[in-house]
Amino acid sequence: MDTLAQPLAAVTARLEARGLRYTIVVTRPPRNYLAVNENCLYVIKQQIDREGTYHLVAAAKMRKEVL
Repeated sequence: MDTLAQPLAAVTARLEARGLRYTIVVTRPPRNYLAVNENCLYVIKQQIDREGTYHLVAAAKMRKEVL
């Protein structure tokens, strides 16, 4: 199952519905000056190990700057 570039909430719901195991790591910018939307996570990396566990890396969508 391909999970890249999809919302994390939708991906976890599909994995749970199929009874698949998964782990999640959320990555964040190294500095806080970048505006990110913590409520809008997307899968940016996926690996599946020998046991069939999905290892997902998620990142927050960038917020639009208001000038």
